[in-house]
Amino acid sequence: MTVMFNRLLWLNSAPVIFVVLLEMLGKPVFAAELQRNPERYKQELLEIEGRLDAKIKELDEKLKRLEKLESASDSNTDLKSDAVSVVPVDTEQTVTISEQTELPQTQEDVSAEMAVLDTKTQDDFANFSYGKHGFQFTTNDKKFSLAIQNRIQTRYSNPFDSDPRSIEDLERNESSFRIRRARTRLRGHAYWPWLKYYLQYDWSQPVLRDLNLTIEKFKWARLWVGRGKVVYNDERVSSSANQQFVNRSIVNDLFTVDRQQGVQLLGNLFPGTWHDISYFAGVFTGLGVGENSNDDNRMMYSGRLQWNALGGEMPFSQSDLEYHESPALGFAFAAATNRSRCTVFRTDSNSCRNLPGFEPGRDGQYRLNQMMEEVRFKWRGFSLKHEMHWKEVIDTLKSQNDPARKTNLIGGLVQAGYFPHYIIPEIPKNLEFAGRYAFVDPNVDVGKDRQEEFSGIMTYFFNGHANKVNFQVSHLVVQGQSDQRFWLQWDLTF
Repeated sequence: MTVMFNRLLWLNSAPVIFVVLLEMLGKPVFAAELQRNPERYKQELLEIEGRLDAKIKELDEKLKRLEKLESASDSNTDLKSDAVSVVPVDTEQTVTISEQTELPQTQEDVSAEMAVLDTKTQDDFANFSYGKHGFQFTTNDKKFSLAIQNRIQTRYSNPFDSDPRSIEDLERNESSFRIRRARTRLRGHAYWPWLKYYLQYDWSQPVLRDLNLTIEKFKWARLWVGRGKVVYNDERVSSSANQQFVNRSIVNDLFTVDRQQGVQLLGNLFPGTWHDISYFAGVFTGLGVGENSNDDNRMMYSGRLQWNALGGEMPFSQSDLEYHESPALGFAFAAATNRSRCTVFRTDSNSCRNLPGFEPGRDGQYRLNQMMEEVRFKWRGFSLKHEMHWKEVIDTLKSQNDPARKTNLIGGLVQAGYFPHYIIPEIPKNLEFAGRYAFVDPNVDVGKDRQEEFSGIMTYFFNGHANKVNFQVSHLVVQGQSDQRFWLQWDLTF
């Protein structure tokens, strides 16, 4: 009697009933059925739970009757008879429920089935996919998204890697393998689809290269805030992953405005018309990304005006991988001015640099004024790009009559590429050949200091710019002397 009484008390808990029933019954639920129709399975479980609740109430009533019978000294015979009548009926009905619903056999099976249901719930909350920006996560309400992307660039250089600026640089013998770039990018939107964020970290240096927010609610007016590239010229703004050559030309290091911290306003006006215009205007601290405070109360200002002559804004990406059926043509003019201790910039923890021949500056010592004009063209696998740069460096600590007070630099480049498959079908479709000429005059008032670059490259695109192999040969001239440089590079983005 006491054993039966304790068993009935134990059965008074619904979750424990589930466990006992599952251990007693022998027919499992197949996971495939759960995945095929989880809602039907859930409904069946709810119906079972309702029937079990009714059975518990019936058992409670019988328990009360047993308590009354146990208190009476003359009711032992009737109590045993009642107990015998309860247990067989209970067991028989339980087996009937089992055969109808095919519940899992063990508690571990239940946990596994619930895990599948939990996964379904998580899928309803966030969607996972892989796209052009890497592994992408998006909440079901579309309020938040995150794309994670990594990039590895491995390079072999012979006999040196960096651009030579002196005779001593040409005489280097530093043949080497290196991880030129190793980066992680995070991008997406938060709260609203038009509030975009972007982060890029370089593990090879290391340095936080980009961290910015962009309000993109209107195409004609977008606001960019944070750290990143000043939209000045195509060669610098185009990601190194989207370059036509292994690296940027010898022009870049001396004329780049590079990355800064500040705000930019940009937009596209009259899209698709003959007067399709893109504009970019920014205000920045003017010390690059290496410092968070200014060295004086003056700011850097920049602007770019771009005419999309044949209609349609071309992205900052080189080579005609898209195969433009209609020609795309763009003209741009840009200017920038700044006053600080810097004469040139580089994305580094020490981003405020000095041009060759210039001493480290004091706070606010150098005034930089520079301009650039640019032409870009793409059509049916052919691409052409041209840039011309002018830069003036004014040493404000020198007197007005000092001829060394002002230094003028000029430089330029032209490069073209083509996929020969479109005229010779036997050549692989993803193989491109390109050539580039670039020059720099670091001081127009000084003779025989001209620097030149003649480069040719062969690139095979396994998956566009995301997976490609380059082999580049360059003939480099510095002050009348020359040498060759060889680059072999694999650039992989995933």
